[in-house]
Amino acid sequence: MTEFLHVALSFPTAPWTALLTLIVAAALLALLGAVDGISGGGEGLLDSLLVRVGLNGVPLLPVALALTLTGWLSCYLGQLLLLPLMAPAWRGVAAVALLLGSAALGALAARTVAAPLRRLAQGQDALARAQLLGRVAVVESGTLGTSGRVSVPDGGAGLLLDARTDGEPLRRGERVILVEHDPASHIFTVRRADLTTES
Repeated sequence: MTEFLHVALSFPTAPWTALLTLIVAAALLALLGAVDGISGGGEGLLDSLLVRVGLNGVPLLPVALALTLTGWLSCYLGQLLLLPLMAPAWRGVAAVALLLGSAALGALAARTVAAPLRRLAQGQDALARAQLLGRVAVVESGTLGTSGRVSVPDGGAGLLLDARTDGEPLRRGERVILVEHDPASHIFTVRRADLTTES
């Protein structure tokens, strides 16, 4: 146990250990419903990076778990079995090379996991979003105009969806109806719910 902790908490495995701990914690929180699956489908800097490495449009936690677990395991085994065979003068360089090599293996594992997940997620997403049309949602962003977010009750924490309205801006807490979905941008068009006719 002492040797395991020494390797896991020393360079080059230590960065992987920290990252793996964070990803496992996030996965556990997702299982408990405290956070969502974190899908890479937005337009920020992270999402641009995900597009470049081919990891966009998939649930990020399983992909991140594959990346970090593969990276950690390959780095740990390399540090345990290979670094002791190196001459002391070369161990620093070898440790850096091992860290980079484990990152490459982790990225390969992530891409391998992402391919089937993307196909599954896209099929389920298209079906699920089509079934949401006509549902009542609540505005979650401060205001909702050409962009914003709404939540749809699902018996749990609720589904958070990107949305816009063609009418006057809506305020947080207002009830709306999902009337249209753009499959290219994954954005719903909403209109203010008519409470007099709502069932």
